[in-house]
Amino acid sequence: MAPLPPVTRRIVGMMNVLAGFMLLTALALRMGVTYVAYQQAGMAALYNQQFFISLLLLAGGMFLLRYGWRLLRRNNNIID
Repeated sequence: MAPLPPVTRRIVGMMNVLAGFMLLTALALRMGVTYVAYQQAGMAALYNQQFFISLLLLAGGMFLLRYGWRLLRRNNNIID
């Protein structure tokens, strides 16, 4: 498969950075909800499926930012 043209690569990179930033912002806002649940239910609130999914989404958001940033920097080698 041929590499993306530079303009398309920058657009895709910006979209990935934007998606990663929005995902991390949503997770940061969700931390307030998790904190209130922790105050009400204690540690039982942290041992649920939603907390585990939030951690996975956090990692996914960071990977989106990393991938998008590499595309924006015009680095041809996406994989290290």
